[in-house]
Amino acid sequence: MTTGPERVVVTVRDDQLAEIDELAERLRLAGMRIDQVLGEIGVITGSLEADRLTSAQRLPGVDAIERETSFQVPPDEDVQ
Repeated sequence: MTTGPERVVVTVRDDQLAEIDELAERLRLAGMRIDQVLGEIGVITGSLEADRLTSAQRLPGVDAIERETSFQVPPDEDVQ
């Protein structure tokens, strides 16, 4: 059962930074919707189905894939 796409942050291996665009294309072919390719810091952001995370992690050049976490701060009642 798929739960839908998850927001992810892919960290590129240091020795693969020059090939970050090629890695982004491999991730795209693996089902990732790419939002940003940040070559200067070796990060690719986007979304990917949860059941594809493990196979994407195994792609050459991927150091890590982390689920993006977010939270909301409740509004301050005094702020308008």
